[in-house]
Amino acid sequence: MIAIVLCGGLGTRLGELTRDTPKPMLTVAGRPFLAHVLDKLSGIGLQGLIISAGFQWRKVRDFVGLEWNGLRIGYSIEATPLGTGGAIKNAMRENNLAEALIINGDTMFDIDIMHFIKFSRKINSVTCIALREMQDCGRYGRVSVNESNRVLNFEEKGCKGPGLINGGIYYINYDPLRDVALKKFSFETDFLQSKVSQIDIHGLVFKDYFIDIGIPSDLLSANTELLSFR
Repeated sequence: MIAIVLCGGLGTRLGELTRDTPKPMLTVAGRPFLAHVLDKLSGIGLQGLIISAGFQWRKVRDFVGLEWNGLRIGYSIEATPLGTGGAIKNAMRENNLAEALIINGDTMFDIDIMHFIKFSRKINSVTCIALREMQDCGRYGRVSVNESNRVLNFEEKGCKGPGLINGGIYYINYDPLRDVALKKFSFETDFLQSKVSQIDIHGLVFKDYFIDIGIPSDLLSANTELLSFR
């Protein structure tokens, strides 16, 4: 299994911190946040990683290089911003991947990756999402699933109360992306939400550590919390 790590976002909610620095390259607990993400992906049986990057991509490449803890690293570079969906399609097409694990480079979700992949393959899912239980889904939106783990619908950000959120880790088969035009689009909105009634999208719930460094308060929390991952 090849994992694609998405590092192309602009991180506009972090203001000046990301003016010249890709969000996954922000220093967290003494290291670029991306280092923590890559450490979690090494040594678990993946065949390699593809880093999908655009904005200031050379800073990512110069830091990561072509190998990380024995794991081979490749790159998929966006000449123009493609959004999460376009980035995934581009990386899978360039590397002729029939399936891939997708990881957000600005999120730490410390799940059992191999268990997630095995589950996705076992149920023959074209797309599977790692879901996280939260006391308040307002910042992320809520995902509803049935007893068979089939995703029923996605609620927009701003919803109130507890529930499941999209944890930013996906298993995806390339088939449903094959006929999607290679252009800028959101994987979350333009693909998952728009196709939830058309294709089999499943979700697997985890309770493991989760943080998204997209806003200043969570970036600050990550600086303290990720010290324990060393």
